[in-house]
Amino acid sequence: MFQVVRNDLARVKADAIVIPANPPAEIGGGTELSIYEAAGRERLLAARQKIGELQPGEVAATEAFDLPAKILIHAVSAVWSGGDGDETKILRDCYRKSLELAREKNCRSIAFPLLGTGTNRIPKEKSLLAAVATIEKFLATNDMDVTLVIFGQKTFEFAADFFDGIESVTDEQSEREILQREYSERRRRPENLPREERQQITLPKNFFAEYTDEKILREVLSVWGQNFNVELFKLVDNFCYANKISKKIFYTRANVDKKVFYDAINLQKNIRPKKKILFAIILTLKLSIVDALKLLARAEYFLSSSNETDLTVGNFLRKKIFDVDAVNDELCEKNLDLIGSN
Repeated sequence: MFQVVRNDLARVKADAIVIPANPPAEIGGGTELSIYEAAGRERLLAARQKIGELQPGEVAATEAFDLPAKILIHAVSAVWSGGDGDETKILRDCYRKSLELAREKNCRSIAFPLLGTGTNRIPKEKSLLAAVATIEKFLATNDMDVTLVIFGQKTFEFAADFFDGIESVTDEQSEREILQREYSERRRRPENLPREERQQITLPKNFFAEYTDEKILREVLSVWGQNFNVELFKLVDNFCYANKISKKIFYTRANVDKKVFYDAINLQKNIRPKKKILFAIILTLKLSIVDALKLLARAEYFLSSSNETDLTVGNFLRKKIFDVDAVNDELCEKNLDLIGSN
């Protein structure tokens, strides 16, 4: 049986409950935070840490602790990047592997949220279609009760266009109370500040030629100070998946300390790394000069033509030479600080 209900996932009874997870063993926000609080934060986090890092498309099971379930299945979806990075395939893998793992654990019922639609920003229709297609294919040869749990008025209205008679266990008021509890302690983001509180953006006196292109400059200023950690996490996540490498290999190539690297892609800490760290990551990501300028802008950095390090890194990016060691060799010859942190 397959049903869609409007409810708080933490209140749903099922043998297996699937929750969105980050690749590192850290507690995210939204649905994941709600489940951790309901299950018992410390015990569940300790169980998740025993699993270690998970790559996009991977799933793993832990005990459900205080929740009315046999197991919790932690599923890592991709971060949305426009649909060009196999995000929907990874998403289908999450749904399929969760179902297969629940079957292996002799579960008769399983509950899913709409995976990837929170901080990973996968469009709701993409996740919904991936869920329905994968679940229906699984149920064609397997006997299991599957529940897709949606949350929020907008998601409910969207899902109602696809399904008739969705059972609504919760309502708008209850959802507002849950969201207020989950997000009340979050820091206010710069992009959410009133206009008069936002930092004024001043162009450096000597800036790169690319900034004189009106279109590029408009794109750079439009993302200034916004969602840096989210964007960096997405870029690193998709790069590692596309190149079939681990995060460890990535930060080693970038010549960046492990803790510094994970602080930079941590969606909860909202930490801006030093410019020399970001340079090393940008080169390892093999970003174009324009994409590099935009990522730097999210961290509130410009490239200045009066700065020798900026010029050196910029020239390597223009030539598409994405070699951190080669850049550092040239910086060393100029008696300049090296990029990276090792």
